[in-house]
Amino acid sequence: MGKQGRDAGIFLVACICGIASGMFGIGGGVLLVPLLGLLFGFSQHRAQGTSLVALIPPTGVLALMAYAREGFVSWNTGLSLIPGVFLGGILGGRLAERLQPRRMRQVFAGVLFALGAWQAFSAWWR
Repeated sequence: MGKQGRDAGIFLVACICGIASGMFGIGGGVLLVPLLGLLFGFSQHRAQGTSLVALIPPTGVLALMAYAREGFVSWNTGLSLIPGVFLGGILGGRLAERLQPRRMRQVFAGVLFALGAWQAFSAWWR
């Protein structure tokens, strides 16, 4: 794939992930990371780092503004999540450095599978 085709593909994937992020609060870990690896050959570590740069500042702020406008934000809960997410992000980054790329992808896939199964169960059988 040439540079223009790759850039167009990345743009299309980014649009899809942006829509999913705005609609469902997902995008980076659930969609963008696997798609960067599967479609564009990124290593698990590079896909995750790239996802963080791409999604947190623009999508996070814009989606928050849209949800807040509609009254769909629990500010107390959201603000109380920040310290844990901050410390967990530091710890997670350090743990990721110690994992080999293949093991990292296996752990990531296992987490996605478990959460997807749990979500499917609660959506249809609860």
